[in-house]
Amino acid sequence: MEFPTVLPAACLALSAMLAGTLAEPAPAVAEEGPSLRVGIAASGPPMAFFEDGVLHGLEVDLARALADRLGRELQLRQMAEPRLIDGVRGGRVDLALSTLPDSDLEALGLQASSALLETGQMALIRIDDAPHYGRPIDLMTTSARVGYQWGTAGARFVQANFPNAQRIPFPDAASAVAALRSGHLDVVVHDATTVWDVAAAPGEETVMGIFKPLTDQRLAWVVRSEDVLLARAIDAAIADWGNSGRLRELINRWIRIRVEVAP
Repeated sequence: MEFPTVLPAACLALSAMLAGTLAEPAPAVAEEGPSLRVGIAASGPPMAFFEDGVLHGLEVDLARALADRLGRELQLRQMAEPRLIDGVRGGRVDLALSTLPDSDLEALGLQASSALLETGQMALIRIDDAPHYGRPIDLMTTSARVGYQWGTAGARFVQANFPNAQRIPFPDAASAVAALRSGHLDVVVHDATTVWDVAAAPGEETVMGIFKPLTDQRLAWVVRSEDVLLARAIDAAIADWGNSGRLRELINRWIRIRVEVAP
């Protein structure tokens, strides 16, 4: 009968030491720094758009400047504009730009930063039709063909305030503007930033902007209500940029004109 060999404790300890000496050292695990996940919709110039496969625009520059300010690695998460708010609420992104009013945000468990840009909904028309749309009321009572980008603040505004119009949705602002130029639309309603950009394009001879805002909105970053420290850091960055002129510099790079119209 064979009996199991019993090793003295000293031998066991020596074996363990030798095993540790011969074993491969565990690789060091590099810790990743904190990231800043920013939701962004590539809806067109001047805010966010692709050029040669690279994302450009005011939203991109603002996000990059904020990530640098906070010492975080920027992660841009592209998604459809109607999904941005859900992305923030669900935690898929940390923040996104929005023009939703505070009352709507509060109901969704969100909060807005200080305003980055005062904006609103404006209209584009063909230059030849200018005599028909001298006042905002002429736009909102029209029975003509009015285009808008689905899922945006402009879409909600047109649906609520253009009861007589032939309301036609488009996937993006560029498609709506192309339809306006070709005569398949009579009016396009979109963010002021888009209207300013189209109207200021070099050589533009077909369409023009109606620069009287149809709504008063402010563009701000939106975060979850519980992200108090992030909200404070964003507001501090915006305040510093405003005092130093950095915010104006970022905006002026992408928005060639901004027209102030007296009430």
